[in-house]
Amino acid sequence: MKNHYLSLAILAFLFFHYPSTSAQKANSMKESESTSNNLRTHQIPDRSLFFNLFDAGVSMPIIWGLDLAWLSESNIRRGVAFMGEDKVDLVRSSFTPTAPLIDGELQAEEMAILNERLRIIDLLPSTTQVVLNCDHPSVDPWFNGNAEHWAQLIDVTTRLHQEHGRTVVTVSPFNEPDYGWGQGLVTDFYNIAGLLRENPRFENIRISGGNTLNADQALVWYNQLKDRLDEGNTHQLAGSFNNYALFFETVRANGHHATNDELHNVMEAMVGVEYGMQTGIWWGTAEYARGEFVKASDGERLSYAEHRPNWTAASVYRSPEGKIQAFGGTSERQAVTTSYRFVSKEMDVFFDGHGPQREYTMVLPGGTGYQQGQTNAERVVNITWGDDIQPLIDGQYVIVNRNSRRVMEVAGGSTNPGSNLRQGTFINAGYQQWNVTPADSRIGGDFSYFTITGVHSGLAPDVLNWSLEDGANVIVWNDVKGGNQQWYLEYAEDGWFYIRSRHSAKCLEIANSSTANGASIVQGTKNGRANQQWRFIPVGAPLEFNAPEAPQNLTAIANATSVRLEWTPSGDADVAGYTILRSDPETESYNTIARNVTSTSFVDNSVKVGVQYHYVVRAKDYSLNRSDNSNQVVASVHGDNDLVAHLLFDGNTFDNTENLNHSATFGGVSYIEGKATNEAIRLNGTNAFIQLPYTIANHREITIATWVHPNRNAMWQRIFDFGNGEDEYMFLTTESNAQELRFAIKSYGEEQRLNAPMLPLGAWSHVAITLAGSEARLYVNGDLVDESDNFSISPMDIKPVLNYIGRSQYPDPLFGGAINDFRIYNYALSDFEVSSISEIVPNRINEFDQTKNRTLDVWPIPTSDILYISYNSGYTEMISISLYNLSGELILQQSFTNQSEVKLNVFGLLSGVYVLRFTSQNESVVEKVIIER
Repeated sequence: MKNHYLSLAILAFLFFHYPSTSAQKANSMKESESTSNNLRTHQIPDRSLFFNLFDAGVSMPIIWGLDLAWLSESNIRRGVAFMGEDKVDLVRSSFTPTAPLIDGELQAEEMAILNERLRIIDLLPSTTQVVLNCDHPSVDPWFNGNAEHWAQLIDVTTRLHQEHGRTVVTVSPFNEPDYGWGQGLVTDFYNIAGLLRENPRFENIRISGGNTLNADQALVWYNQLKDRLDEGNTHQLAGSFNNYALFFETVRANGHHATNDELHNVMEAMVGVEYGMQTGIWWGTAEYARGEFVKASDGERLSYAEHRPNWTAASVYRSPEGKIQAFGGTSERQAVTTSYRFVSKEMDVFFDGHGPQREYTMVLPGGTGYQQGQTNAERVVNITWGDDIQPLIDGQYVIVNRNSRRVMEVAGGSTNPGSNLRQGTFINAGYQQWNVTPADSRIGGDFSYFTITGVHSGLAPDVLNWSLEDGANVIVWNDVKGGNQQWYLEYAEDGWFYIRSRHSAKCLEIANSSTANGASIVQGTKNGRANQQWRFIPVGAPLEFNAPEAPQNLTAIANATSVRLEWTPSGDADVAGYTILRSDPETESYNTIARNVTSTSFVDNSVKVGVQYHYVVRAKDYSLNRSDNSNQVVASVHGDNDLVAHLLFDGNTFDNTENLNHSATFGGVSYIEGKATNEAIRLNGTNAFIQLPYTIANHREITIATWVHPNRNAMWQRIFDFGNGEDEYMFLTTESNAQELRFAIKSYGEEQRLNAPMLPLGAWSHVAITLAGSEARLYVNGDLVDESDNFSISPMDIKPVLNYIGRSQYPDPLFGGAINDFRIYNYALSDFEVSSISEIVPNRINEFDQTKNRTLDVWPIPTSDILYISYNSGYTEMISISLYNLSGELILQQSFTNQSEVKLNVFGLLSGVYVLRFTSQNESVVEKVIIER
């Protein structure tokens, strides 16, 4: 041990960093919750998307269309319902080569098919334009190898659309010719295109090709046809991701219009947008995720990621209305299961009600091979913030109507399929209770929905006969997960939702806005009325609508890096929890930073130094009624030098500072004998890591220090890694590619590094990093082992969100070994301070002269009101007892003569660690003391 006969200030410093774990963890958990209580670990993703809510983003608008090659009025009506009429720019119609032309006109059967298409097209706005391609249930021999006949068919079909009042903008002589369908060869296509170019009708109409099924064939056809084309076109039902992306890039480079006129998944659209696609037409129809993507694409894209080997993609968009949404999708026929992590870099948000948090993981299911186990999965997630956040829905509920205050029930409590769904007075019956759960990701196609089933019967609300009409009745039927039995929840306000059908996009509503018992539940076009809004009350909660009393006497205490709030609880007995709201000059309006807080104190550790924050608190009861706001308080942290986080890992992952920067674990962690404390956390090196709060390292200066016990050498395994992916990070690894201990920091440019010899295996070593201005230092066991005064990056340049112990921003090996006494300071410790915290300091620094048979006892530790100090009668001189806080300030001092026991009243002191100094004429003993409330 190094010399421990140090000044009182140094002893105070040392004791501050080795507190009693039982005292600190009990205090922090019993009294307060914090922003870090929301922290959840997530599986290591395949890809990550980082986004800033308020970034300018990238404008990448697309021309969107619906498909009528599949002759279905239902598909068109459903697509319009989800996309919106004003977003249907195009409709894909067709010419039908199933019979020869007679005198240059279609025969009766073909004309009937075209008239049906035109009838359906009339359901669309007059501004919707037409693209034509080949509908090929069969190809009559009259067309085989005869380009002139094909050109005549295309011409007459185009004319008939024009005569019907529609503008034709594109024609495609063949559809998926690489697959065959009996249409002809590339030379036939080339000749047809040549004839169309000579026809004045097509002077302002693009000729498109080759509309291939297989993306690997797209350029093969396009390159042979391009001198007679205006538009390149491919589908994505086979082939490689590389060639799908390359096709759009090549078409755009040639100055041609880039199209996929048969999109089967939002993934194909996202990838197409990334590489230059200008027009996209949905095969079949558009449901919720596709419709929302269409609307969002007129705004700005904030982030994009893809997984080429897995044939999946994801993105984040801000719509023109300001809505932020995350999208994910898979290839219909080729996808492999992929996880995407969406990370909000600047503030906590809610992902479909999950939060507040910075990250959300979407797992997109795939198959085992081409068309083997594929589900054509796609999804949209709403990203929200503000003072009114939707409750998270997943459980058993009573579903109550906002207008009538009556609940959804099965008529007569029936368990028979076909029974009517209606409203009734709440009597807490089983037939008034519903399981509402997110749809399984493998339900088929879009899985942005919920399934609803009766608790008493297992039957599901079902739009009768798959109707698309307003007023269609809703019954209950066997739960077969049909599209008319799935629902998406659109948040209205104050806990109320619209429940909208996956099949029709219409809302569940009470017929005729009735308030009477027995009134039927039907579907209707969204109109914003209260009879279309529903609240999900957890089963067991009372059905009432009286707001609880507001909490009172809110106060705020600003610390160096956190704000502690305390308030008097609401006077209502049924309060389920409290919501914490905060505003600042940047956001102006209140934002939810925590909810469902069950204590009457809260620590906000996500604040910035120098920003003035306004806080209010409100109560919410079990029925989702919310109180008025409490009084407003204002606080601004001062940013003085402080220990920001102290994770002892003594049997838990709590932070033992007033900031309550608690961490969370993932995978196989356990606890073993510690070095600085009784226990240390052990990471198995296979699937385990520790995640720290999102803003814990946002400081201009920093010290990160810990005891580490590596069990193995694994190149690039991390002791810690704080960052935002592979371009922004600061990490410490036990083994670099040069077989050295390495610290590195990077903000998009070159890494800046410190290096040292590797740590010994199977032994404890203390490591520390300090950054201050241009100075960086690396310490091992208290000794400075490398330094530089040429560092230009600070943690605030990165503002790391993803902060790990034992895990990398890269797909590097996880750390195998143990960690103990992990600390973060918002300033750079001196050489001496680093050396000091690398020592294991006993509870008592110096002992008595044992030859004089003297003893000293201090109890209880921890204490809350009275501290007892007893010493034996070997002391006859005056005794002085002094108590200091962690800043070295004298708090209490008393002197005694001829007393063997002394009582110090510490009732009015704040919880925390103190230093007690017992002084006689010839001796001085220093003891650490814990005060706990």
